[in-house]
Amino acid sequence: MLQKYLFLKHDLLSIMTFNIRVDIVEHNPENNFKKRIDRLTRIIEKWQPTILCVQEPLTDQFQHWQFHLPSYYQSIGSPYSSSQLDFQVAILYNNQILKLLDQDYLWLSKTPRTVGSKDWNSHAIRTLNIARFQLLSNESINLLVFNTHLDAKSEQARQEQAKIVRSTINEWQRKYPTDVVLLLGDFNSIPQQTTYNILTSSDFLYDTWTICKTHSSTCVSNTFSSTFHGWLGSIINTYGLQLLQTIGFSYHGVGVILPHGIPKNSSSYIDVLKKFTSYSHLINPSEMISIWSSHRFHVDWILYQNSLDKTQYLQPKFISVVDIRSQSYSSDHFPVIALFQLKHK
Repeated sequence: MLQKYLFLKHDLLSIMTFNIRVDIVEHNPENNFKKRIDRLTRIIEKWQPTILCVQEPLTDQFQHWQFHLPSYYQSIGSPYSSSQLDFQVAILYNNQILKLLDQDYLWLSKTPRTVGSKDWNSHAIRTLNIARFQLLSNESINLLVFNTHLDAKSEQARQEQAKIVRSTINEWQRKYPTDVVLLLGDFNSIPQQTTYNILTSSDFLYDTWTICKTHSSTCVSNTFSSTFHGWLGSIINTYGLQLLQTIGFSYHGVGVILPHGIPKNSSSYIDVLKKFTSYSHLINPSEMISIWSSHRFHVDWILYQNSLDKTQYLQPKFISVVDIRSQSYSSDHFPVIALFQLKHK
């Protein structure tokens, strides 16, 4: 079935979100960016997404990688050139399929137009990249694309940042009511948590994965449950590690700052246990059970919405976690790709 959709992909809009991991010295040298750059390039060449939203690279790192990608990929990134200021949430697009009409870039803070600003105890500077495209094969169809990366540590920051994303999408929808909307990114939280609900409540945006699962006769999806694996690879999808993710994300969702990966020594484990004990009164057992039973630990999402005037709509046909590996990783995240059919009423 997967090969069928690869074959038909030229008839569909291919969308990918991928946290490609910042360029730093890794504990395992095989995970350094210079080792991974060819792997990253090969996965893009294999899937050829029409729109590729990436998170986390520094500016110099991203520019270096883009040199290796097919020449038809053009990019929209931060207008601020300092590679030390913030992570890129770049949008790459195939200029043989799409034409760029408009773009914008915001900082997810109380002052979104202030370069480098951050609030709510956000550990890092977080941003929102915005692009408006026209489909070259059908000039009546336009797309609003948003790419973001919410904070990894502060739950308050994630929620407030999500509110800014929602209000910004609202503004652009009012301005362009005939456009369909796509929101991609690394949200550092999982479905059913507050950040997710902010963006999907009242059918504001639809989760492609959920829609695909409920329309399994017309949409194909896989069962891999995680996107962030922290260099553990495909083992992250085993039941034991799913249980640990259930516990970890439950505490993460009430504001507990946990290690970004598996603790390396006994003192780190002790610190985690102390945090769990201190915050255990905030944990709702029924919510934990719901998280566990859903088997959805994707922190990287593809959300969408049809045009406000109901004339253009996106129909999901395929969504999958791809590039799943047990070694020689492309990143500490697995990418997510979705295929949509664009329809006009």
